[in-house]
Amino acid sequence: MREEGWLHPGSVEPLLEALLRRPQLWLARDGRQGFASGEGLEDEDNLHSFKIDAHKAAKYAGFETQAGLLVTALGELIGNVVDHSEAISSGVALFSAGRGEFEIVVADGGIGALRSLTQNPDYAGLSDHGAALETMVETGVSRHARETGHGNGFRPIFEKLADMTGDLRFRSGDYVLTLDGRFGDKIARQITQKPRMAGFLVAISCRISANRFL
Repeated sequence: MREEGWLHPGSVEPLLEALLRRPQLWLARDGRQGFASGEGLEDEDNLHSFKIDAHKAAKYAGFETQAGLLVTALGELIGNVVDHSEAISSGVALFSAGRGEFEIVVADGGIGALRSLTQNPDYAGLSDHGAALETMVETGVSRHARETGHGNGFRPIFEKLADMTGDLRFRSGDYVLTLDGRFGDKIARQITQKPRMAGFLVAISCRISANRFL
């Protein structure tokens, strides 16, 4: 029998209730869902506890050897909110674990990818959020000058996640960029125009073959 996903009716009620209260740190009773928000994203103790919880949840989902990579990606995305959004209080990072699946969502209501990247003179010519999203996932790209060493974390981590039959979605302004590794060796990449939204959102879902759970 197939296990219900985390969005089955009633499954997210505790999560939604907690989000309305917006504590800095929250963990479901079963340990399979959790989030950090606002100042909790930059509080070292809260963030350490959150990453430990996420690591345990990823291992529960079956990602025994890849749990560290998933938590590293979560930390990189949280760091992006803290360093680049200019709106840390609006930020939230969530994880959810299911049988053979682990999901991450990190979002903020800040300045978005375009305004962030164009603060770097190298990318001042970017004209829209679609170009900013495509540029953002390249190696060495950041709102800071290249010689500062910023911007080296995203690309290799995202490629590894996509290789884990991952589905990655980046949303900013009026564009969405998707990286999809669910259909074989080649990672499908697509940029699509969407209704405009404020801030920046990344949603990642990685899966393990169902054969491992037979």
